[in-house]
Amino acid sequence: MKLKAWLLGGALLMSAQAFAEQYWVPDNRPPRFCLQNFNAYGPVYAKGIEERTGRMTALLQGIPKCDVVHLQEVWNDSQINQIENDLKRQYSISAPNKTERIGVMSLFMGDVKGTETHSFTVNNEGGVLDTVREALNVKKAFHVVKSGFFGIDEDFYFINTHLHPTSEAVRLTQVLDLLRWRMEHQDLKMLLSGDFNANVDSVERGFVMATLATRDAMEDAMGGYPKKGYCTYCARNPLGWLFSDQVFDYIFYSNVGASGTTLQVVDGQVNMQGTPRRPLSDHYGVRVQFSVDPKTSETNALGLELRRSYALDNFAKAEKILAAAKEPEFKPYLQALRKMTEQLQAKSGAFWNYFSSFR
Repeated sequence: MKLKAWLLGGALLMSAQAFAEQYWVPDNRPPRFCLQNFNAYGPVYAKGIEERTGRMTALLQGIPKCDVVHLQEVWNDSQINQIENDLKRQYSISAPNKTERIGVMSLFMGDVKGTETHSFTVNNEGGVLDTVREALNVKKAFHVVKSGFFGIDEDFYFINTHLHPTSEAVRLTQVLDLLRWRMEHQDLKMLLSGDFNANVDSVERGFVMATLATRDAMEDAMGGYPKKGYCTYCARNPLGWLFSDQVFDYIFYSNVGASGTTLQVVDGQVNMQGTPRRPLSDHYGVRVQFSVDPKTSETNALGLELRRSYALDNFAKAEKILAAAKEPEFKPYLQALRKMTEQLQAKSGAFWNYFSSFR
């Protein structure tokens, strides 16, 4: 009996050791983090905000959690408080809407090392809805958080924004406001997400990618947008206001920065849909997982020339839109765009230097 017990004990010990060795095999993959974007649909006219927000925060706690969550259309103090109370144990929360009615919140599992909020210079086109927004002191803006994560030896700029809902010209000026900030902050990689109110084939999306030296994360994840069947603002959503499928919600990323690493897309998906009869919002969420590869990527001469041609094409379309806007506040943006076009054509100047650092 003693011999059998000794043999059994030895076998169990060897099995445990083998399991431990297998379990503790180091993970040699590059470090990863996840960014979740979601328009929470919280304007005063929206129905069921408290109930939908409760389901939203429960989902954010239950699904494999993202390191960063960007929310738009979080307008009401009660909604802000509800999100903070539900998620404060999991996230550090930056809620600039407490002091300025810009409707965005940013949540981080990593360290928040700095925040900035910038209202867009041009915030309306003078329509009826803009008149209401002005009366309520509601503005469009972008919120910047500098953050880092455990196990990743660099920080990133995370920008959360919501562009104008109807005007192409206003949206283009807002992208140029983002560029002005980025030109002064090129030291770190940038991730930009939000509700851009512009479809995949829009001038504005091309303008974001051309001016800000960014890639579209979901386009990378899917190997290109499908011709049909992909939407973040979908006709089937009973909370939606449109009768056709649209893509308004994006996660863009830029590898411009001082650190010799490369952000790469691991996976991307549309999520946070709720159920067909009980959606969480009029929008669906976009979730992307990134890896931080230790190698620096480079753009070859042919790739840079193709991007320059793409940018010039988008700049020409944007110039026509801004030139057609007769209000005086659009003129400085038209002049800035023409100067950027000249730099692209001449391959010289501050914007060209930034543009050519894309990788």
